[in-house]
Amino acid sequence: FMNGSGSIQNLVEHECGGVGLIRSVKGTIRANHFHKEDWHYLYVLEGRCHYFERPHGSTERVDGIRVMPGQMVFTPPMVEHAVWFTEETLCLSISKFGRTHEQHEADVVRLPELMISEAYMKEWRSR
Repeated sequence: FMNGSGSIQNLVEHECGGVGLIRSVKGTIRANHFHKEDWHYLYVLEGRCHYFERPHGSTERVDGIRVMPGQMVFTPPMVEHAVWFTEETLCLSISKFGRTHEQHEADVVRLPELMISEAYMKEWRSR
């Protein structure tokens, strides 16, 4: 799968889960959604990103944590999350379910508004 944000290459598609290699373009935001049943780990290989999460149903805009190469974050089901890539980044996504486009779309619910705090993004952009 390729778009303006980068690419996602599924490395493992199996009934016990999936592994995807995600390449993200600097400045892009991915996710801004939650999964009804799926969970995933995001392991950063190269680059840096900022990870944001909040309880499902919250309308609060949230600050993130910086995730560096060699670090991993976990997203359980029903947790709203977004990832902002402040430089070109390569990461692995390790999920409960396989990640064909159809499987992913059947489980994901996109958020109507960006959950990332504008103040947080402004602070990081000014650095």
